[in-house]
Amino acid sequence: MEESNNNKLIYLAIGTFALTALSAYFVYRKFKSTKNSNRIATRTIDLSAFDSPDMPGSGNCMDSGLLMKLQQLEMRTGYPIFDWINSGARSESHNRKVGGVSSSSHKIPTCKAVDIGVPSTHIRDQLVYEARNIGFKRIGVGKTFVHLDTDENKSQYVAWGYPSGTSPDVNPFV
Repeated sequence: MEESNNNKLIYLAIGTFALTALSAYFVYRKFKSTKNSNRIATRTIDLSAFDSPDMPGSGNCMDSGLLMKLQQLEMRTGYPIFDWINSGARSESHNRKVGGVSSSSHKIPTCKAVDIGVPSTHIRDQLVYEARNIGFKRIGVGKTFVHLDTDENKSQYVAWGYPSGTSPDVNPFV
């Protein structure tokens, strides 16, 4: 009888040790993945990617909330969002040159809009829906780009196509 109790104690000790070791392993894995995702989220952004072509350094005015959402978009999709920036900050003259509206959220000093070039309509559509999921409330859908902005002084939960005023190919708000 005593031998049976000893065996039970040994199995109980082995089971306790195994559960403790597994728990420690999973906590370690969770910490490691959180640490890596935080590293990605806090990486330095090269603001020159947002410069108006006629004003070097103008990308420094970009809205911090917009930049945080773009980082989230990059992390969630795995696409190099910051490498695909077509247009960020715009001077008045550059905005006119590219046919931007006079109240453009791209314009300095507002700097709350970005155009992201996309290599395919499939990726464009993925970005549009994920941008909505992240919290973008203003999304322009072009054939080869996506416009995202965080300008709260304009209509919210809207999507539009290009040329301006046309229906978007994909509307994440309907």
